[in-house]
Formats: sequence, C-alpha cells, structure tokens
Amino acid sequence: MPVLLLARGDQQSRALLRVAIEARYGHSAPPIETVKIDLKGKSRVKLAFAWTWMPIDATVFVKFPSALRWDFTARPVGLPVTTISETYDGESLQRSRMLRSAEVDTDGHVLRSSEARLWTIAVMLLTPLSDPAIQVSTSGVDQLDVENTATGSRVTLSLNPDKTLQCVTTTCYNPATEREQRYTLRLTGGQALINDLMLPRQIDVLWDDELDMEMTPVSVETNFPLADDFFKL
Repeated sequence: MPVLLLARGDQQSRALLRVAIEARYGHSAPPIETVKIDLKGKSRVKLAFAWTWMPIDATVFVKFPSALRWDFTARPVGLPVTTISETYDGESLQRSRMLRSAEVDTDGHVLRSSEARLWTIAVMLLTPLSDPAIQVSTSGVDQLDVENTATGSRVTLSLNPDKTLQCVTTTCYNPATEREQRYTLRLTGGQALINDLMLPRQIDVLWDDELDMEMTPVSVETNFPLADDFFKL
C-alpha cells in the first residue's frame, strides 16, 4: 500500500518526504496517534559545581498533536535514585520530583519551547507528517523545512545519503540556560525494529552543539488510549 501523504508543498519536497517515510517504514507506514517509548541511556547533569553523566531510564508518552509526558528515573552513583516527571498539555508545563506536588509553569517562552520539542518527536516518527496541516519545503540537499501550520512550530529535517533520517533541528528556549538555542535530535546507529515499529537505534539530544542526552529505545507501544488527565501531575 503506498504511503498516504496529505502534507502540502511543492512536488520536490513532498517526494523527498515520501522517500524518507518509505526509508523508515517501507510502503506500510503506520498511523500514530499515541505513542509510548521506553528508553535507556545517560544524561548530562550538574552535581554541586561540576557537570557529570548520569545513567537514566526514561519513558516518553505523546498524544498528538499537543500532549507530551516524560518520566525519568536517574541513577546517580552513590546517591539515591531520583524520579522526575514533566508534562505538557498545550496550556501548562508541569514538573514533579520524587512524587512531590507539581510545579506549574505557564510562561510563554517555556510553553512554546515544550511545543517545539514535542514537534521534533513528531517529525522523528515521520508518519504524523502525513497531514493536511503540514507544510514542507526543500531547504538544501536532502533537507526539508517542516511547519505545522496549526501551531506554527517549525523544524528542519535532514536525511542521510540512504534517505533515512539523520537529525531534526529547531530553535527554542532552553529553560536551563534561559536563552534561545538550537535544539537537535540526532539519530545514529541505523534503524531497528522494536515491537513491530521501526525506530532509530540511538537518539542524541543536543542544545547547540553540546550533547545533553544519549538514549536507546528499548520498547514501544502505539495507538492505545491516553486520557487527557494523564498529562496533568
């Protein structure tokens, strides 16, 4: 079955997007409305006055087009295990550490940043781009600019020579530095079939050129019910 592509754009850009989707999923690209991805890896964190790498387990839940939840378990050497949850429901960003009461953030910079980062996950999965609200245009060799016209979120999608996805980049507010920076999901190691869904073997998160997290998908589930209140802590 050919990929159903409803995204808007000129023939060249739509053709390049179609090729990228087929390089990931073949001719039977799955529709994805909700997704849960379990990941293992490490994150760069600041302890006392020094930065260090810390092992983490993470689970990301997404309900397209506008809800995102991250659950992190950090395992610092010689220190207690730390759990952190962060949710975005389109209206506020909520954070909770060690099951304490959630902190609610409605700052416009923070919300736009959360929306932009949610959009990078959508683009990383590729199939949410088969939608009439998506506008694509070529911006270089094997490179597309992708806009969600419903939200105004924009990213740049870059492909490898074999047309698999290399990275997804946007510019957004970094709450840790309190300034606008380039945010990138860099995909390495090729692709692997995980629970019947083809995903990148490794996902690196960068702010500008600084590596912030390295994560490996280990489990995935798609298109299951997710209530709206799941994205409120």
